[in-house]
Amino acid sequence: MATDVISLIKEDHRDVESLFERLQKMPENRPALLAELAAKFIAHSEGEEDEVYPVLAKRRPEEKEEVHHGAEEHHEAEEMISRLLETAPESPEFDTLLHELIDAVTHHVEEEENDILPVLEKAVPFEERVQLGKAFSKRKAEVLAAPIKPRSRTKDELLHQARELGVEGASGMSKDELVAAVRRKKQEQG
Repeated sequence: MATDVISLIKEDHRDVESLFERLQKMPENRPALLAELAAKFIAHSEGEEDEVYPVLAKRRPEEKEEVHHGAEEHHEAEEMISRLLETAPESPEFDTLLHELIDAVTHHVEEEENDILPVLEKAVPFEERVQLGKAFSKRKAEVLAAPIKPRSRTKDELLHQARELGVEGASGMSKDELVAAVRRKKQEQG
């Protein structure tokens, strides 16, 4: 069994990919699969943000923006999970939202595995990564023991993302308007 944090993170990624596949192929099991996905994704995200990302940002200050971006992507995916949890599993809207979530998480996983994890591997010696793996697993267990609470991006995070995407008039928008504008802009940019 893998013990270093990088292996644990990658195992979680493969687990989420498997859940996505089952959500697509087994619509009759969507309520249970979605609950499992929500719990595991939130635990993984919080484990990374609370235990892993701060270590990387401290060791490699030039990675702070990448770490912040990773956290934003977690929060965006959690918002999508919240919408899925509120959507009838047999509806066409569910399929649309599921595909948006799969695309967003696939993008995040690719960035994390190609950009963040290799830097972490170089910045943190193996024995420390083993200790980080223990802290990551402990944090995930704590989150899994609590009720599922998907997080959402703050208005400041949304404003930052909207500016990065070139959304005009973002500073005058409400939080809900920012969420919609960011989602539209991302869809336009493909």
